[in-house]
Parts: sequence; structure tokens; C-alpha cells
Amino acid sequence: MRATNFNKSFEYIDTYERNRQRLRTAVKAISVAGGGATALVTTISAFVGYKAVRPRRRVNDKLVAPLPPEKVDFKSVDGLTLKGYFYPGFHPNGATIIILHGFHGAAIDVHEPALTMQAAGFNALIFDFRGCGASGGHTTSVGYYEVRDLLGAISYVKTRADVDATRIGVYGFSMGGATALMTTAISPDIKAVITDSAFASLDAVLKSSFKYFYRLPRFPFKPTTVLASRVFSRTVLRRIHPVESLRKLSTENRKIPILFIHTDNDPAIPVSEAVTLYSAYTGPKELWIVEGSGHIAALQIDRDIYTKRIVSFFDVHLGRKTSLLPLV
Repeated sequence: MRATNFNKSFEYIDTYERNRQRLRTAVKAISVAGGGATALVTTISAFVGYKAVRPRRRVNDKLVAPLPPEKVDFKSVDGLTLKGYFYPGFHPNGATIIILHGFHGAAIDVHEPALTMQAAGFNALIFDFRGCGASGGHTTSVGYYEVRDLLGAISYVKTRADVDATRIGVYGFSMGGATALMTTAISPDIKAVITDSAFASLDAVLKSSFKYFYRLPRFPFKPTTVLASRVFSRTVLRRIHPVESLRKLSTENRKIPILFIHTDNDPAIPVSEAVTLYSAYTGPKELWIVEGSGHIAALQIDRDIYTKRIVSFFDVHLGRKTSLLPLV
């Protein structure tokens, strides 16, 4: 066996031992918090909570586009290596859209929106959040640390000669939308935002949709399973509330145009979350509620109308000059 193989074996063993230690720590923490909870409930909660923040890795290096995407890598602001793809726009003028995938997702999930942006004349960047796809890291934090990834992506596109650093938009799905809102509150570089199926408060969503995400009954599993996820993702006592970011933007009187998209029968993130986000923001805003069911389903319900709506929004607010797509 080569030395490199030995090294990989040792790395695997080291990772395995670290994960075992984290699991033991989570079980102890949950047992203390749960008081009279049985050992079985505690063990199941720890295991499911751990799996919830460890996305399955999905990568596809054969993405097809009229103008082939460029494989790129860059650093999050806390030093993780992130992998992605940069799509040069047709007839570009530097306006660039960073597109963000959702929970347990990957960059390949937003390949189609990237093609839409490319065809409309925008540059597009898609990338794997930490713990997902080919990027570094081991766990997802459902938006909290992903803010650091988006800040790294913004820093990266600003270094490119084909990007106008004054015209950067962000377009996020579900967790990606929540991350976009939280990042907008702290980054002056984001000039326009679209969210599709974003949540206002992670705590509120877990109260209403615990079974959807964890596939366990609320009783007796919810408190201990959520605590396990928080332990493994290092977000214990961390607030993941994009609505607070919108209130901050409003208080500071920052006028970032935001389009909120949601289906009216979303089984994962209730449409009330979109209404909460929209109501909390006093800047330029649009709320588009699409009739239909499914999470992140508006695009599938009416692809033509959806595509024209998002292209038109970024066209108006980022000043794109050329398009191959008809606008509404």
C-alpha cells in the first residue's frame, strides 16, 4: 500500500473517531436535557439529529451549458475551500447573480436557474455550501455558517475582471434564500435579492414541520433531536432568524429590492413564513405567492411565467442591457 493510502486510512480513522466522540457528547447532552427520556429515545434522537446535519454528497462535473461553465474554487471567510461553477452570460455587461441551493442540496440543483441567468445576459455563480457537494466542511448549519460561504463567494466574484462589483444579485432557494437575507444585512455588496421558499425563523419552521424534516413524531423526539442537530452543527444558542436581518435592514433604512416567492401550500416551510418576511421589511419589495403545493415548486408550476418574473426583476434592479429572453 502506498504512503498516500496509509495517510487516507489514518484520516478516515481520525474522522471516524471524532464523529464517535461527537455522538457520545451529543448523547450525554441530550440525556441531561431530557431528564426522564429513555435511553432508546436519546439514542434515536442523537443518530437522527446527526444525520440531519450531514448532507449526502452529490457532485456532477458534466454540466452542459451553451457557454460551458468554468469550474472554480474559493475560500469562505473562515477559510473553508468551496467548489462551484461560473457561467459567463451571453452579451454580458458584468451584472452577476450568485445562486444558492437549499438544505441537503448541492450546486447541481441550481444548474437550471444558472442557465436562465446566462441566457438572459447575466453572469451566474453556483457553488456547494459547506458540508455539501465537493466543498469543505462536514456539516450544514441551515444558514448560520453558510453566511460565511456567501461572503466568500461575493469576495471571489469581485476579483473577476468580467464582473461588475457594483451589480451583484443573490438568488436563493429555501435555506439558500434564508442565507441570502442574513448576508444582505451585513454585506453592502448585494444590490438585489430573490428568495424562493425561504423561512423567517428556523425555530418556527421546526415547530410546524418537525416531522417533515426529521421523519419522526414530534412526541417524544422533537426536543432531543433538535438539540442533537444543534450540537453537531455547532449552533447551540445561535439564532437563525432571517426576519431579524430584514428588521435590521429596515432600521438602517437600506433600500435593497427583494422579491419573495412561495407556493401557497408548501409542506416544508409554510407560506406564512414568506408573509412574515415581507411584512418585516420596509424597503422595496414584492411578494409573489404561487397557487400550488410542494416545496420550491413555483418553477415547476409555470416555468414560463416564473422565468420571465425573475429575469425581469434582476433586469430592473441590476440594469442588464441585453437579453435573449422576452420579458413581461
